[in-house]
Amino acid sequence: MSSSDPPSSADALRAAAHELKRRRTAEATVDKPPGKTGKKAKADKAATVRCTLRLPASEYRKLAKLRKRLAREGVRSNRAKLVRAGLTLLVGLQRSDLKAAIRDVIAPEPAAEESSAVSD
Repeated sequence: MSSSDPPSSADALRAAAHELKRRRTAEATVDKPPGKTGKKAKADKAATVRCTLRLPASEYRKLAKLRKRLAREGVRSNRAKLVRAGLTLLVGLQRSDLKAAIRDVIAPEPAAEESSAVSD
């Protein structure tokens, strides 16, 4: 690939995954106080919390499609990783973009086909 070629979607996905990993590593090193080793340091490791999430069937299908798309690009994922990646992306959004994204999930605008059928 020459320097003038646009990056492929696989390259973009790998770059995004690398950036998330870098951020997670940076957060872990900032949170760790200096000089702690041994069993005490293991106890300070970030704890995971079990979370149950209910999704509409249509959104669950979207997750499955996204996982297949990522698999074709060579990126291994699961539902939990996709949800965590989405959360990370939402946290990084500007206020106006975040409000728009949340509004689309909470109260999506009706599809153009539905609105034309109603007006008949």
